[in-house]
Amino acid sequence: MSILAFSDQIISRLKNDLEVLKMDGENKLIQFESAFHLVDGALDKIKLFMDKYEFASDTEEIEFFKHHLTYLLRESVYFSELFNMESVKPAGSEHEIRKFYEKELLSVQEFLQSNQNLYNYLLMRKENQDKVFFLRSAQAPVYKPNLFWHTLDTRYCTVYTLYCARIMGTLSLAGYIHDQLLFLHDAKSPVNEDRNPQLLWTGKKADLVELVYALKTSNAINYGNASVSELATILAEVFGKELQGYYRTFLEIKSRKKNRTLFLDRCKENLEAYMSSFEAGK
Repeated sequence: MSILAFSDQIISRLKNDLEVLKMDGENKLIQFESAFHLVDGALDKIKLFMDKYEFASDTEEIEFFKHHLTYLLRESVYFSELFNMESVKPAGSEHEIRKFYEKELLSVQEFLQSNQNLYNYLLMRKENQDKVFFLRSAQAPVYKPNLFWHTLDTRYCTVYTLYCARIMGTLSLAGYIHDQLLFLHDAKSPVNEDRNPQLLWTGKKADLVELVYALKTSNAINYGNASVSELATILAEVFGKELQGYYRTFLEIKSRKKNRTLFLDRCKENLEAYMSSFEAGK
């Protein structure tokens, strides 16, 4: 059996186990710790398989270290960071908890900015450096000096596989934090069980996310004091559009190569055309 087929089986079982774990009703810390150990067990199985395996080609090795192992390490990073974060979350008021999550989100954003080049490489699905990043035999250039390089076991991992996993795990953490902020906002909002929006957003989710951030940066709402999570929650309610994971969508928008404000530019063009139609009728 190829290592890709074997790791596919391991990953499939892990996903099922993690889904079951979500439904067991235990508290968050127990869930995150248990999830981390499930991922750790999956990684141990992969390592045992690798001890007696030789990759058939560079292509197979790149595929394994870029996607399969990165997924497992990403989950390890994600559940480890979740456990660490939730274990120190204050038990105070909603305001204190919100401030805590906002501070954590700022740390996440700083980490992604400090790893912007590699993050862009992943977002844009580039492949031109794969032989440098994801082959164990490659002499990878120093990306950033880091003490963990000295202890990294290169039989089972490449430096860039670990970097990519940290980036992807941090992205997952950002999504979790955003969802918690949305939950906190919903918890203090008036309950309306019969909410049935008369206006439905029929465009793309990315278009609505683009509008959310445009409103935030315009400072036109609450003198600029409205948070992105508040704006996302309100617009999602008004237009009946699910916006969970909006931060990941924003990062995808930010990574567009040519035009990053497709929706806003289209609105501007259509409005100008609409105005011109009136002028033409004079």
